[in-house]
Amino acid sequence: MMKQHIIFRTLLIGIVLISGLFQSCEEVIDVDLNEADPKLSIDAVIDLDQLAQVQLSYTSSYFSDTEPEYETNATVLLSDSEGNTETLAHQGKGKYTGSTIKGKIGNTYELKVTVGNQTFTGESRFMTPTQVLKLEYKKFDGFGGNEDEQEYTLIITLKNNPKEENYYLVKYYIDDAEKEESYSIWTHEQYANEEAVVFEPFFSFTEDQKITIEAFSIDEGTYDYYNQLSDIIDQRGGGGSTPFNPKSNMGKDVLGYFRAWSFDTKSIQVGVEEEKIK
Repeated sequence: MMKQHIIFRTLLIGIVLISGLFQSCEEVIDVDLNEADPKLSIDAVIDLDQLAQVQLSYTSSYFSDTEPEYETNATVLLSDSEGNTETLAHQGKGKYTGSTIKGKIGNTYELKVTVGNQTFTGESRFMTPTQVLKLEYKKFDGFGGNEDEQEYTLIITLKNNPKEENYYLVKYYIDDAEKEESYSIWTHEQYANEEAVVFEPFFSFTEDQKITIEAFSIDEGTYDYYNQLSDIIDQRGGGGSTPFNPKSNMGKDVLGYFRAWSFDTKSIQVGVEEEKIK
C-alpha cells in the first residue's frame, strides 16, 4: 500500500520526564531543557547529469533562532563505479560542490566526508528515471465539501518498469512553493507487473492554484530513509513513545542523507492549458 506522509525538519531535543506534575495546582515546577551536543548534518545529493552538492552543518538547540554552525574545513571526496574520483570544493557556509563527476543512470556513487580524524562514508545508486505520463485533476467534495469554492484533487500516472526493482518519491508544489509537509513513496512490489502507476495524493487545491509535482526515482536506501521519516510521523501523530532520528547512510553519528536520484516534473492548473503553465 502506498504511503503518504508528513515531512518535517529533524531536530534534536532533550526529553524530560516529569513525575508528580498534577500533585498540586500551586506547585511551581522548573523544567531544565538541556541542550544536546551538536551533531554533524550531511545533506548531499547528485542529480542526473548534474554535479554533486553537499551541505555540512551542525545541529543547534531546539530554541535557537541563530544561523547554524557550518563545517568549512572538511575533505569531501566523491567517486563513481566507473573509477572516477574528485575532491569537492568548499564554496562557503559549509557548501561543497563537484566539478567533473555528474550523475549517470546505473552508476553507484560513494561519498566520503572527513572532519578532523573522523571519516563518514555512504553510497547511493542511480536508478532508471520515471516519467510523469499524466497529471490530471477531478472535483473533490471532501468531508462535506467547501460551499464557497470548488476543490480538486490530483490523479497522477507515472511510468513504471516491471522488470526492475523501482522505488519512487513524489514531492508537491503549490504556486511554485514546496508543500513541505507532504510527500508520497512506494516500492516496485506494489506495482510489480504494471507498466504504469496511478494514484491520488491526499490533498486538495482550488482552481486559482498551480500544482507542480516532482517524481523522483530513488534507490532502496533512500526509500528506507523516507520510510523511517514516515514512522516517526506516525509515532508523533499517535503520541508514540521514544523519538528517534532516521538512520543516515553516512554513519550512525551523523544526521542527513546522501542520495543519487533523478526526477521528472509536470504542472497543472484547473482550466489552464499545460503548455501555458510550464
